[in-house]
Amino acid sequence: MGRFDYNKRGLPKQKSLFYGADYNPDQWLEYPEVLERDIELMHEAGVTSASIGIFSWSTLEPKEGQYNFTWLDSVMDRFADEGLFVFLATPSGSKPFWMSEKYPEIRRVDSKGNRESSGHRHNHCLSSKIYRNKVTEINRMLAKRYKGHPALALWHIGNEFSGVCYCDLCKSEFHKWLKHRYETLENLNRKWWTRFWGHSFSSWSEIPLQDASIDALAVDFFRFMNDRHMYFIKNEIDSVKSVDASVPCTTNFMATHYNTDYWRWAELVDVVSNDLYPLHDDRDDVHKRSIASDFIHSLMRGMSGGQPWMLMECSPSSVNWAKVNKLKRPGVHRQEVMQALANGADTIHYFQWRKGRGGFEKYHGAVVDHEGTNASQIFKECASIGRELKSLESIKGAICPKAEAAIIYDWESRWALDASKGPTNINDNYPFASDLYTQNCQKQYYALTSAGLSVDLISKKSSLGDYKLLIIPSLYILDADIEAKLNDFVNKGGILVGTFLTAYVNETNLCHIGGLPGKSFRKLFGIWNEGMDYLFQDESVKVKDSRSVFEIELNGNCSTVIEQLNLEGAHSLAEADSGMHQGFPLITKHKAGKGCSYYLGAEFADDLLVNFYKSLKKENKLEDSHEGMNLPEGVVLRKRDSKNENYYFLFNYQNKDVKIDLLNEEWFDFSNNMKLRNEVCLKAYDTLIIQKASQN
Repeated sequence: MGRFDYNKRGLPKQKSLFYGADYNPDQWLEYPEVLERDIELMHEAGVTSASIGIFSWSTLEPKEGQYNFTWLDSVMDRFADEGLFVFLATPSGSKPFWMSEKYPEIRRVDSKGNRESSGHRHNHCLSSKIYRNKVTEINRMLAKRYKGHPALALWHIGNEFSGVCYCDLCKSEFHKWLKHRYETLENLNRKWWTRFWGHSFSSWSEIPLQDASIDALAVDFFRFMNDRHMYFIKNEIDSVKSVDASVPCTTNFMATHYNTDYWRWAELVDVVSNDLYPLHDDRDDVHKRSIASDFIHSLMRGMSGGQPWMLMECSPSSVNWAKVNKLKRPGVHRQEVMQALANGADTIHYFQWRKGRGGFEKYHGAVVDHEGTNASQIFKECASIGRELKSLESIKGAICPKAEAAIIYDWESRWALDASKGPTNINDNYPFASDLYTQNCQKQYYALTSAGLSVDLISKKSSLGDYKLLIIPSLYILDADIEAKLNDFVNKGGILVGTFLTAYVNETNLCHIGGLPGKSFRKLFGIWNEGMDYLFQDESVKVKDSRSVFEIELNGNCSTVIEQLNLEGAHSLAEADSGMHQGFPLITKHKAGKGCSYYLGAEFADDLLVNFYKSLKKENKLEDSHEGMNLPEGVVLRKRDSKNENYYFLFNYQNKDVKIDLLNEEWFDFSNNMKLRNEVCLKAYDTLIIQKASQN
């Protein structure tokens, strides 16, 4: 078993850090000079690679059975001649109009029962045999044509798989899926609690794809759609690997995208890749959103088994789809690139290389603007980053040290909590937390990071190994496997932190019998939760430190969620000190076996939560990720180790300058080729790459 049980191999042709972008030469076939100019600009910018062909199906096959590979041959050959690499895409993400009109079944049906139009993208039915066969056919033709091509470094399978379908084909496959999972209708009715509102089923054909009264159905439908995606992706991978198994495959994930369980998808690909578009502005809380990006990178690192992964898409400037599309402030773009690098990325790719003249994304950020030269500030910044990445080639393959603390992120708990009516609905805040579950996970991550603790993101299947501290934020589903695993972790000496909304339901979203938290977790945490309150936005509850254990005070307040806890063996570390909740414990500690468990019964203000994790860090002598430095809020130190060198990345995520005390230790500033001692000033959004002077 590996570090995270998600071990990934690297890219065979990657001799240095890959740096590049999505490139769409098929949009410029009437302008042959553009390709030549782009190659010149790519060399100037330090580009090594490009993702090609993502939306090219209609150009490759303009009519059914009529193919045109001439333009792609030329691009592949020119890239090879120039020493550039291609991540060649299978074009399934955007089907040709002729295909969707001739075969309407390949178009998805929405939740209202309407067949979608031929336009858009990523809206193919995953259950359509016709579409799978068409995809297999074009994929094999591409694989045969470019087998052994010197430019081919990676298969880019589809693009940003997502969404659900409510067509009759999917309904039929859903019924098969349910039969396999539950075997009998009696079993399904029992586990779904269908007697509520009298919705018991007497035949499989009666089961709809959606019924708001049966929240177990909603969770299973997402599981089913996730399996449909995996089945489709595997078919795509098999279609190219049946021709040549030597070229690795990936498909680009989308952070914490809602209806995709990327832990399971990670099992399919040879290397993990992700798209991330932080919506940057320079308001005072910008550092929290930067650490939210760090959370996503840690999630990808977890899916990679700690091995290098790929940032497949980001923007060098703005996006075009947000409510307000802000240009990035000076230093922010470089900081985002270095943040991915610090968290284990060996590839940095943009969307997009060159802005198109028309279409939905003609104003989306790109390396080359409509002006088409190297004159823009964005191009110059990208070229500067390209040179810096070239100087950092020795970091390729370097590993981020394993943390002593880990957070379990669980998509199924997220689905189940969201399907349950209550406690609230949180407005969409794409691309980060759009739900209470992810919001809580990111809140714990922020507090742990601010307390000077490195954190791994792991799944329920991951080995707990040598972790000393494990956090399970709102692990809503408690099934038998994770129940046994976490009990074992604590009994053997581990420190477990659970939070509100932990262990409420089983795998079919039924509340546990015997009170909350469910089953053995009531004993593990030594508490009983008799109720949950959800507060208004302008409402808060004061928190009083019982001062029984920690030197660091836990006074403050909580907002949003608050549970009414009763002690059953645990003792209180902090309690509510205002309103109807006054006197109820909110932070508890309970010894179990050789370890102990803590329970956080409310969503606390950040400063209280940071102090809590500082106290755990001190009490349990956990390793300090700040190397002993007293870093101010919004300043983070990350480390990446190669065989011969250790790289430290010092990030100032704040919108103001800060001074850092280096504790009289001498460092070498790799970014500026100078020695540092005593104190360093970090400008707003500045990033330093440093090494201990003894290494240099």
